Amino acid sequence: MFGTARRKCPATLRVFVRPRVTHRFTQEILGHPKVEVGGKYVGFIRGTKRSERLDARHEAMERLELHVVDYIDDGPRAERTPTFHRGDTEFQIQEFRRLEKRYPEIEHLGSWHSHHPNQLRNLSSGDIEGYRDTVNAQGHNHDFFFASLGTDSRGFASARHFLFVRGDRHYYELTRENLIVAEGPPDPTDPAGSAGGTVAVPDAAAQGPVPLSVPGWTDSPQGQERLARDRDLIAKYSGLRHVVRSDRIAVTGQVVWAGRVPVTLHVLYPTSAHTTDGLLKVTVAGNQTLEVSLTGDRSGDLAFALRAVESIAQCAADIHHRALHRPAGPPARGGQNGPRP
Repeated sequence: MFGTARRKCPATLRVFVRPRVTHRFTQEILGHPKVEVGGKYVGFIRGTKRSERLDARHEAMERLELHVVDYIDDGPRAERTPTFHRGDTEFQIQEFRRLEKRYPEIEHLGSWHSHHPNQLRNLSSGDIEGYRDTVNAQGHNHDFFFASLGTDSRGFASARHFLFVRGDRHYYELTRENLIVAEGPPDPTDPAGSAGGTVAVPDAAAQGPVPLSVPGWTDSPQGQERLARDRDLIAKYSGLRHVVRSDRIAVTGQVVWAGRVPVTLHVLYPTSAHTTDGLLKVTVAGNQTLEVSLTGDRSGDLAFALRAVESIAQCAADIHHRALHRPAGPPARGGQNGPRP
């Protein structure tokens, strides 16, 4: 399309995608090898959703976080051929409105479709024009549109990803540093909502503060003071929240260390403000996964847990770096291609 050019996304932009999304994406392609397939991404936005000026939208894009929790599938009346794809719009709108009633913050983040029958690696001019029309539509609730293109049978692993911005004649391609595949905070289950291959339960970070009422904590001045302090701390991290499970309080969720490494933590509070049976569990996603469990008087301390995250993430990053730069072993005794000793 004349006047349109693909550019690289800002290095600081982040799109978080749940593993179940990548799995469904890939299985949909494998299950339909001869026709194009796709779906509508749903999830949450952390950052400025709407701005009046294009320069402000570009600034917002640099700090933008999109959390893709699932997608609404094509629907029963979708049109699929080896060279064409169009979802069942009525079905997809109905599914989204159903989700919106339960989770007012949920957004239509974008969509994906495949070119795997012909393995074309580029968006067509029709794709580009359609995505631009969507992001510029008055009814689109935010300034951005995330689009993925499946190019072959490897599915999400080989897909390309793009961002369209309201009022911008250019569009932007994501690099590996922009895209993070990782589990988000645990969600409450809702088996009834997952029928038909559509999402029912969004990112827990969007569900707001949880009312806490746990004996040993909320009925003691020391516990109330501790919880109030932790609420203030949690407010600084959009990916963390309080939960109550089996009469135990926990803080769970995900933070991004150094702007690029997703770290999932679970801080289980002690059974009361006067006991020491808490737990800290930290998982650093990526090529190296590191889990640390600690018990004792500091294990239920959220401030301590967040300080520990930095050290643990740095350690995991160092391990990964050393693995990538490990010197090659000695040559094989039987020659360059022979067996190693």
